[in-house]
Formats: sequence, C-alpha cells, structure tokens
Amino acid sequence: MTPERQSAAPAMSVSEVMRRYYAVQLAYSLAGGFLFGVYPIFLHSRGLDQFQINSVLATYFVVLFVTDVPTGAFADALGRRRSFVLGTGLRVAAFVTYFFAHRYFVFLIAETIDGVGTTFANGAVDAWGVDALDRAGYLGPKDRIFSRITQLMNAGFMISAIAGAYIADINIAWPWLCGAAGYFIAAFIGIAMMTGESEREARVEFAALPRQIVARITAGFGEGFSNRAVMGLSLAGAITLAAWAPYWLEWPLLFHRSYGVGVWIIGWIYCLLTLARIAGAEAVSRMRADEGARAVRLAALVIVASACLAAAGTLSSRPNLALAFLFVMNLCTGAIQPLAQSWFNEQVSAGRRATMLSFSSTLGTMGGSMGLLFGGYVADTAGLATAWQMAGAISLAAAPCYWMLRPKAPRAVATADAVR
Repeated sequence: MTPERQSAAPAMSVSEVMRRYYAVQLAYSLAGGFLFGVYPIFLHSRGLDQFQINSVLATYFVVLFVTDVPTGAFADALGRRRSFVLGTGLRVAAFVTYFFAHRYFVFLIAETIDGVGTTFANGAVDAWGVDALDRAGYLGPKDRIFSRITQLMNAGFMISAIAGAYIADINIAWPWLCGAAGYFIAAFIGIAMMTGESEREARVEFAALPRQIVARITAGFGEGFSNRAVMGLSLAGAITLAAWAPYWLEWPLLFHRSYGVGVWIIGWIYCLLTLARIAGAEAVSRMRADEGARAVRLAALVIVASACLAAAGTLSSRPNLALAFLFVMNLCTGAIQPLAQSWFNEQVSAGRRATMLSFSSTLGTMGGSMGLLFGGYVADTAGLATAWQMAGAISLAAAPCYWMLRPKAPRAVATADAVR
C-alpha cells in the first residue's frame, strides 16, 4: 500500500471533532435501535420457529467474523467516510430486504448483507474519530470520550427502541423501514461530518485476503493458548456468550405473550434492562480498584447472573417475577463486561492486541453461534423454561475460568518450628 496524501482541508479543533463524532454516533445508534426487542417478534410473525430465529442471528455472528479482515482492508483503501457510507448503504438494503421477506432463506440473505454493512460502518466511525482527534492535537486519554459515546449510543438505542415498539403495534414490519430511513439519514450526516481525512491511495489485494484471515486465526490461537489469562478470559466470554445469546431473542417473545398488551411494552422492558446494565457498569467504575479481587468478583457475578436466568425460566409463567430476575441478571452482566474487558486489555501489549482480540472474537463467535442453535432447538422441543434453566447451568462453567485466574496466595517460607 502506498502512503497517504494529506488533505488540504483545514484542521478542526478538538471540540469540533468531538461534536461531529458524537453526532454521527448518535444518528447511527438511533437508526439501529428501532428493531431492538421487536426483531424476534417480527421473525416469529413471519413464520420462523425459535431455532430458525436464532440461526439468523448466528449467521450474523459468523459474517461479522469472516468479513472483519476483508472489510478492514477495503476501509483502509476507501477511507473512513466512504466506508461508513457504504456500510450504512448496505444496512439500508438489508433492512428493506427484511421488510419484504417472508421466507427463511431470504432472512439469511438479509442478515448476511446487514453483517457486512455492520463491519464496514462500525469501525469506520471510531477510526475516523480517533484519527481526527489525533490530528486536532488531543493528547489526553480517550477513555472519557468513549464512555460518553457509550452513553449516547445507549440513549439512542433506548429512544428508538421505544419508538419502534409503538410503531410495531401499528404494523410489525414498519420498524424496518424506520431503521432503513435512519441509516439513510445517518449516511448523509456522515458525509457532512466526517471530513478532514487524509486522501488514500491504497490498493486492496484480493488474493491475499483469504491468507490474511487464516493467518489471523492461526496466530491468534497460537498466542492465545500460550497466555493463561487471555485463555481463561476468552474461554469464560465464549461460555457466557453461548449460554446467554439465545435469551436475547427469547425474552421479547415471552413478555409479548405473557402481558398481551401490545408490542409497545417490549420497548419499555428493553429500556429497563439496558438501564440495569448501565447501572452495573457504573457500580463497577465506583468500586475500589483491587486486582486481586477481580477473579472472585467476576466468578460471583457469573454465578448470580446464571442463577437469575434459571430462576426467570422457572418463573416464566409469572412475568413480573421473571422480569425482576432478569433485571438483576442484567445488573450483573453490565458489571461483568467492563471488568473482564479491562482485565483482558491489561494482559496484552499494544503490538499483540489485534492478534489477541482475534483469538477472543474467534472463541466468542464459535460459542455464540453454537449456543444460539442449541438454545433455539431446546426452546422449540422442551420449552423456554427448560432452555433458560439449561443456559443458567451452562454459564456456571465460566465461573471456574475466572476463579482459576485469581492471584496465588503467598506460601509461608518457614514454619514456626523451622524458625526455632
């Protein structure tokens, strides 16, 4: 690849970059949130059973993993803004395809298109924001900026999730058109806001892409298995993703059937569970930093979350109690993510981070995909209560992964008798 040419556009100030960064992320989040909660209800209304619904999301997981390297190469060649516009355009096409789809294989095609669009768009915004902040002379740590981005994204998701749920009460397919319109608008906001980027003259070497994917997986597994902490954290993440991913697509159907008051209530339940995760993450940020206690805290959180999911399944015929247990579960999962993520990042040097993240994402993709298929099969054959009870039991296996990473207690050098 040839070097970048510097654009002649004047440099932006840090405050201007941050305003633009926030605006693009908020627009993108608002577009995506229309389907949160409504998604499995829509697929069920189009005749899909739980296994088929779960397999559609499993397809999305696999596509995200497989296309990560190719779309990254294209993004480097196209530039951040063009990559974002291409990604949003693909997501518009996917959402419109969903609106008209009535057959299982068409949903798989739409999900594949959406997965490719996601890989183009998601990373492009963050990459543009980080590059623009560096060009503007921002020198401080970016943790607070990313924290604010997360808050904006959650706010956008909750606003559009409630709107999408009320719109779905009128027509269950209309949220797809709202999401498509949102991504169309987000593309124009990206065109207007994501300026000042260096011009690129990079070429994409198509023949090298398969080798790059294989090399990424091979290098990731080679280094991942040799690092005890990375292995334990990645394995725990894969187990919990396998166990809990099916529940994401099952709780909206449960409460929609149980309450029977319309789809609108699903939007409010989504907001409640999202607020629980935000509260869990906030509680972790206020805890006293103690490296020695992280393993115990994570193991305890996994145990509580697993018990709550199993209890929610047992009490699925009593929706208020089931919702209370899911609220506590989401408090725990909200606390688990930042704890595990920060611990993982501390184990990896900057030069090896991409390889280690590849290892973790490979295990997560495998776990999530297999868990979705297995969970959907159990839900169809044995019922939702059994599926959640089994998921709770499976996720308990992540607790020993965290527990084994706790610091070793120092051994006594000598006994009192030996001293004498």
